[in-house]
Amino acid sequence: MKISTLRSVFASLGPAGALLLSLGACSTAHYVLVKPAAGSGQWQDGMEVVAAKKDSLDVRMGVVSTTGPWLEFDVALLNRSRRPVLVAPEAFYLDAYAATPGVGALRVQSENPEQNIQALQQQAAYHRQKAAARPAAEMLSSLSNLLDDLSSRPRHENAARRTARQARYQTEMARYEQERASHAVQATAARDQQRQLETTLLRKTTVAPGQLLRGRVRFRRCADAAARLRLVVPVAGRQLAGEFTQQYFRLDNRPATAAAPAKPGRGTR
Repeated sequence: MKISTLRSVFASLGPAGALLLSLGACSTAHYVLVKPAAGSGQWQDGMEVVAAKKDSLDVRMGVVSTTGPWLEFDVALLNRSRRPVLVAPEAFYLDAYAATPGVGALRVQSENPEQNIQALQQQAAYHRQKAAARPAAEMLSSLSNLLDDLSSRPRHENAARRTARQARYQTEMARYEQERASHAVQATAARDQQRQLETTLLRKTTVAPGQLLRGRVRFRRCADAAARLRLVVPVAGRQLAGEFTQQYFRLDNRPATAAAPAKPGRGTR
């Protein structure tokens, strides 16, 4: 079956192309159920997995999460050869097939784990800086309030006006403190997510002979309407693949029909 990129699909839109476009709509207004294709699943560590073997390489793949914008697979690779092999998870990809016969597959590239981790590092650094900073507007407001305090006697400011002015000032200062606290919470959340990805995602590395490498590989959910998924793991010039079926449901638990043609989502390549 022909494999097409989104660009080539857009160039040849027709009834079949319009249906394929629906596979590329990134939306999490529903949830998906992904499992190994019939007859290909095995159970390991309480998870149903697909096994693939080529020469001296063994791969096991299973779905571990379909939450939010991500479809995540647990991938374990055993190198039984006498030579080290390089594993680059950013080279993994999904081919998503519609239920309609004759419609080409939509290819979805895996997320680069280093880019995901770096993005969270930058996000945490940004929020840490905001949590510690005092904006110019806040300092000007403090200076203005101080000058008003110093000049209140010559202007004969009465108690009611002074109380109202101080109340406005305290409200403004409380807002700045609340913003700093919010940034501190977001910095902590981003740092926690970063640490989690550092320990759970499969990352580019060399696997020595006899070594087992295991971790998560994530894809953006840009093919929820597909009926079949083929996860391909390129390693040492070989293509190890696993077949999965997919169903997607609306939030009311009713099966969803194929979506209408929509704009492609980010992350589909």
